[in-house]
Amino acid sequence: MPSSYIRTSIAIAFAVVASSRPTLAQGTLAQRIASAPDGVVHVQFTGRAGTCGDGKDLIGFRKALFAESFQSIGSWDAPDCRPGPARVALSVANGKVTRVKTYVGGGWARTSERVTEAGVVSPGEAATYFFALVPQIERSDNKGRILLPAVLADDPNAVLRLVSLARDDSRVQGTRRQAIQWIGLLGDAKVVPVLVDFARAGEGSVRKANASDDDDINEDDDAPGKKGLPTTAMAALSMMENGVGVPALIDLSRSRNPATRKSAVFWLGQSGDPRAFATLHGVIENAREDERVRAHAIFSLANGGDRPAGEYAYLRAIYPRLGSDRLKEAVFQGMGEDESAGPAWLIGKARDENESFKLRKSALFWAGQRKSTPTKDLVAFYRGTTEPSLREHAIFVLSQRNDEASLNELMGIARDDSDRQMRAKALFWLGQKDDPRVAKMIGDRVLR
Repeated sequence: MPSSYIRTSIAIAFAVVASSRPTLAQGTLAQRIASAPDGVVHVQFTGRAGTCGDGKDLIGFRKALFAESFQSIGSWDAPDCRPGPARVALSVANGKVTRVKTYVGGGWARTSERVTEAGVVSPGEAATYFFALVPQIERSDNKGRILLPAVLADDPNAVLRLVSLARDDSRVQGTRRQAIQWIGLLGDAKVVPVLVDFARAGEGSVRKANASDDDDINEDDDAPGKKGLPTTAMAALSMMENGVGVPALIDLSRSRNPATRKSAVFWLGQSGDPRAFATLHGVIENAREDERVRAHAIFSLANGGDRPAGEYAYLRAIYPRLGSDRLKEAVFQGMGEDESAGPAWLIGKARDENESFKLRKSALFWAGQRKSTPTKDLVAFYRGTTEPSLREHAIFVLSQRNDEASLNELMGIARDDSDRQMRAKALFWLGQKDDPRVAKMIGDRVLR
């Protein structure tokens, strides 16, 4: 067989394989995708510096980490998140995009759907197209990620487009919240006033000063039609590069509106900025401040991002000066995050006879919630106290743990404790567990 015939046959075979993934004709990206056959269209472009992904569903940029099942804002660690081009798969039916999936890095997975390649486009063209696509897909089933391809494209006009989206009352609230979030991630000091305007949108009605202590301050008490936007704007201020949004958050923490102050102190704690921590100290120590805001400041300090370990020591030191159970219980909850000194301090408060039974129970509960608290310390507490209400509470706390030592202690109490009421309590909580040893013990008692 002539070699020229073989070469011709091979060339034809390659042409047939290539035709299985046709490339769209020339024209704007919008025109090319609109003319694509039903199936999936692949688009690729250069992402922003600092963008990374695992080639599947994970995407990271600065303080944001996105996946199909979650979104995280703050410090994160994902070893598989590596730099790479942005890739977008668009599901198309009758010339309309019905779904958008964004990836960073990796390669295209095999699919049974018909695939058409749009090729590599410029970041500017990608951003223009994907921003324009938002109204069409903002109610789709992956609406939490619809802005990703638009904002990951390395386009200098992205922030202006985001501001326009955030201000557009015709857009759904989820789209506007995403836009505000990305203004914080991409913007500089020039966008701070824009975010402050959104943050203050819920200040139209100030709660009555004599509101019940049991009334919570709802972070989403935002102005009509703007639900969630003020809180999102404060989150955006907290995640801005180099802490440029922190001074605005500090100012918001002094608002006349208690809901604004509460949200501001929370996001100050997430910023990891020393100025923010100093402000939280001032809020906590301000006896004239709304007690609910002070409690939220304690929570924020204990659960904040990149907080120094010394902040836990600060909360322990301030505890004796706090004048209410609400504030002291907030400290207990915060100490649950301190894996080094927190457990022992909480157990100590649970044993402290100078504290009320309510606070002692609260301290014991938060000690029991943390794996860093040795079960033997909870067992020692139960065995060392004679107060019935505390012993009952200790049994409950032990029942909330899933380790072997707590189960053994509960079974021992149910079998051998001299107090019939304690045996009954232990047996009740054991009955909530799915363990064959418990089932056998209960069965043996029934057969007696």
